[in-house]
Amino acid sequence: MTNNDEARTPAGPGAGGSLTRAEAVAAWREQRRARRRVATQADGVDGFALRRWRRAGVFGAEAALRVQEIVEELLDLETFDGDLSEDALDVLRRCRDGEPVAELSGAVRSVVESAEPAKAVAVLTVVHDAKLPWLAPVGERRLAYLMGEETAILDPEDFPAPSEDAAGAFALLRALRGDDAGHLPSSVCTSVLPWAPLAVLDDLIEADVLTRGAAPWQLRESGQDQRYLMARLAPEELTPEDIQELDWTDARERRQFLEDADAEWTEGGVCHLLQRAAEGDTSMLKELEDALPRPLVLELRRIQDGAVIGNWDSDLLADRSLWRLMSALWTPKAAVNPARSDFHALTALRYAYDAVVIGELKKARLQLDKFGEFKDADPRLQAEVWNMRAYLALLREDLETALFALGRIDHDIPNTRSNRQLVQRRREIPRNDRPHPSNPYLELGLPNGSEVWKHRYRDLRRAYADDRDEAARLNRAMRRIQQAEHAEDWSAFFVLPLDEDAFTLPSAPPAVLIPPLEALPRRTESQSSAALSAVRDRAVAGLLPTLLNAPRRPDHQHRTTA
Repeated sequence: MTNNDEARTPAGPGAGGSLTRAEAVAAWREQRRARRRVATQADGVDGFALRRWRRAGVFGAEAALRVQEIVEELLDLETFDGDLSEDALDVLRRCRDGEPVAELSGAVRSVVESAEPAKAVAVLTVVHDAKLPWLAPVGERRLAYLMGEETAILDPEDFPAPSEDAAGAFALLRALRGDDAGHLPSSVCTSVLPWAPLAVLDDLIEADVLTRGAAPWQLRESGQDQRYLMARLAPEELTPEDIQELDWTDARERRQFLEDADAEWTEGGVCHLLQRAAEGDTSMLKELEDALPRPLVLELRRIQDGAVIGNWDSDLLADRSLWRLMSALWTPKAAVNPARSDFHALTALRYAYDAVVIGELKKARLQLDKFGEFKDADPRLQAEVWNMRAYLALLREDLETALFALGRIDHDIPNTRSNRQLVQRRREIPRNDRPHPSNPYLELGLPNGSEVWKHRYRDLRRAYADDRDEAARLNRAMRRIQQAEHAEDWSAFFVLPLDEDAFTLPSAPPAVLIPPLEALPRRTESQSSAALSAVRDRAVAGLLPTLLNAPRRPDHQHRTTA
């Protein structure tokens, strides 16, 4: 009857449930253990059984019960591991069947050495708690220390030799328990890198024991571990894919900012503040200073100091990525000398154009005259200068001067030919019959051909609702644009600028103000108890050969009860 009960496959959790073979075997073994525990607890361990267990170095009823459970668990390993010697298995089976033998500790050692560290710790916990005499004297002291006994103190001669602690787990455990990770030898640090929990490696990083030079990411098998350790010690070596896998917002935004990507920045972050500054919002410079490291704060103040009179050091002027910020900080009060630098030349060109757009033609002429003294300007800038001179001459009906200015422009530059033809046609028309010479788009403050002119017109009409002269000028510009759109002919408008890009400030982000990528903040628990337990398990498994020993023979005075 008993055999039939043991062979029956247990039912699943639901009606008609089915189990895999492994699940069925595990359930059957649990049933068998439960029956044995019930029988043993009901009947106790008789004196004959206790004497037999003493041959295996097990003393007392409680110890015998716990060792029986160990034997059952180790025999379970046989089914799934399959690497155990037949002699060891035979000893375990005999002990399970009620015939304990002296070779039990050796068999346990053989099985545990091939088991996972957690299983080895579970077995040795029973050995320690039950005070089984399976340990060498030094093994007893080491195991007591490993199990965390408060009274366990190791003398220096009890420390395992480096050859016994090849993985460095015991030395690491001592350092962590004594809060002395900062004095961990480099050789031990190297030994633990392939297996130590990340929380422990973070502790070593914070203790300045583990540094970039050790390159711990090269010793880890897990790709996620490799990325994490690289982010903690050498973040600049991460690829965009690594940063994405780590879900590291600061690093991702920094890379996108340097690549001038169109992205949404974290509100109040360095990239967000720099973007606003570069776009002309100087109200947040104090907030930006608070977000920058000290060296970059000093760099930012150099830029701000130069904006007082528009005079910067040559290294700042040479960095085109700073031009947008410098332009936002500096508003020229008078004509700019374009010969001072490429930045000043572009600023002078923009200054002249803005003066033309707002109708301050005298100010525009004074600025354009400054270019007459600057022969080495960029050809594109020179073309725009001559084109604006031609436009100002056209507004004065000085057509010969306008043609002369246009003649100084390279014929290959777009729109130059159409402007020249416009002036030539105008010269052939009697003065009183000529249409208004201005470009209506410019009168609205827009570049020639702008598609947003209607919105601009409505905004200006609301702004100058009470100014009859200004309203008349705006209405004239509106009608001329409507007529051109109706006829699909814009040839009556002088094209200015020839090329809008010539007036555009560089869009490159101010890389000199981007802080270097700092290490990823720690993502693991500091002094983690789980990580410490994992180190302890590794130390126990590594020291097994020095812990377990043949059992001592009992004397006649040894107690036989728990």
